[in-house]
Amino acid sequence: MGGAVELVEAPNGAIANKRILDGIEKVAWLEPTIEQPAEGIWVFGGYGLAPISIIDTDEGLIAFDTGDTKHDGELLLEAIRTVSDKPIRAIIYGHSHTAFGAGVLAEGQEDLMIIGHPNLNAVVEANAKAAGFPAYFPEIGPYLTARGLIQFNAFMPNEGPDAWVVPTTLPEDFTLAYLPVNTPVEDEQEMTVLGQKMQFFTKYGSDDKVHTTVWLPDRKILFTTMLWSSPPQLYSVRGDLFRDPREWIKGLKLNRNLEPEVLISAAARPIVGKEEVRQRLEGYLDGASFVLDQTLRGILGGKGPDDLRHLVRLPDYLKEVPNNLENYGEIASYPPAIHYQAVGWYDNDAAHLSPVAPLDEAERIVPLMGGRDSVLAAAAEAMEKKEYSWAAQLVNYLYRLDPSDEEVRQRKAEALRQMAYVSTGANNRAHLISQALALEGKVTLPRIVPPDVETIAAFPETFVDYFRVRIDPARSGETDRVLRFDFPDGGSAGLHVRRAVAEFVEDPDAYPRDADIVLKLSPEAWAEVYLSAAPLDELIGGEDIDVTQGDAAEAARVLGLFDRYDPEQAVVVPPRTLGQDHM
Repeated sequence: MGGAVELVEAPNGAIANKRILDGIEKVAWLEPTIEQPAEGIWVFGGYGLAPISIIDTDEGLIAFDTGDTKHDGELLLEAIRTVSDKPIRAIIYGHSHTAFGAGVLAEGQEDLMIIGHPNLNAVVEANAKAAGFPAYFPEIGPYLTARGLIQFNAFMPNEGPDAWVVPTTLPEDFTLAYLPVNTPVEDEQEMTVLGQKMQFFTKYGSDDKVHTTVWLPDRKILFTTMLWSSPPQLYSVRGDLFRDPREWIKGLKLNRNLEPEVLISAAARPIVGKEEVRQRLEGYLDGASFVLDQTLRGILGGKGPDDLRHLVRLPDYLKEVPNNLENYGEIASYPPAIHYQAVGWYDNDAAHLSPVAPLDEAERIVPLMGGRDSVLAAAAEAMEKKEYSWAAQLVNYLYRLDPSDEEVRQRKAEALRQMAYVSTGANNRAHLISQALALEGKVTLPRIVPPDVETIAAFPETFVDYFRVRIDPARSGETDRVLRFDFPDGGSAGLHVRRAVAEFVEDPDAYPRDADIVLKLSPEAWAEVYLSAAPLDELIGGEDIDVTQGDAAEAARVLGLFDRYDPEQAVVVPPRTLGQDHM
């Protein structure tokens, strides 16, 4: 909105806020790097989304985290072999997101000690059933997946003005190599691992709930998942489960009170020196506390979500803490998320209880502003003043009225692009640039990304349940039919289509009404139905689906009451991509 921002060019040609380039290398890696913060300990940063650490012992190596994917594991193992040829004999999962290169680091060994949170295996198993990126309602996983791919730079160039600045990019190969935890640890448990005395803390989490902090009391070395290279990400703009700042704050206090002399982070560069560690942790802790407390203070003062977005900003002294650099998420997006969790969407202004629809608002407000040309002129004036947010908001009224208007699309793209250049957060930049490129017709952004065939086939009953939310009440009319799906392994599930609602029937044998239509089919055939791989009459009339009760035409009609994916426009990512979350 016209504030003073100095723009510079990053090494890859990206136009960026100078504040990011001045501070990022103090807390993160822009290229693969090996550091040795203490004798016998190596940190491998820049090889993936998050670093891993290696502890050298006489009995072999201990790995703290393993990467987000099998591909990460391969890169990391190659790097590890440049400093040691010892086998990795134990693995500690500090975080559920970085447990998927373990199978590579194991190098075929079957007797590895795999240490982690007692609930980590269950979380991984639950995420494997997800329809996409983890969501409070897993049925909308495909929508969050599309947003997640945008956030992680999937649609941005690697070089040039619109390129990413912070490399929060996903690998092309998402194959996972997870090894289940076989040595679960409880909070405050002590254990000697390959001769190293350790204490484990599992009570608190940051962006997931199955973190493990590792303390080497004899060496005063702490391995933590609580300190990031950016302020605690209390909300991710791709959409995610609520991240309770109180838990993160408690975890940071625990870290500080141990008084470590070396801190090795699962999401930032290591820190050496007792006083430097204390100052960083306390400054980071105070930043998180400030965001929470000032948000709650604002709520008590009658501020709504949009007010809080502009009210809660870190004071300068907290901005000077290196790890408070807003290079990943931006603090302005966190207070609204806290408000929604604490109070809901209603901001206590009764005028907002029944607002007009966005399209209706645009249809009424554009004439009041003098029509299309006047709005474009006002947006152009805002751009001249570098009031990019205001320009985007103005032109958005016209975009709602006619999203195909090329001049409007270009004006909106220009506003979003300039917002991206002055932005500091990698997440914000990714969404802003990606949408600008889409408006210009340079990329196509998916609205949803359906799960792959293998995921659906692995959990067919689960996806019968998820299918229910696609019922179209305008088409279903007076329909009252019970569908039953029988799978070869003896599993079955059903849907009772009652006019505008499709009730999931977990156990058809126990349901008080018999099925009107029974389909015997393989999990793969159900996946084809779920993904709209072909017209329904072709699928039901094919060899892979047998209608053992009822009429095939009626089965096709009832299944046709549910929304279909467009196979030509759907973006389907590789198998097992979506069973994990990212920071």
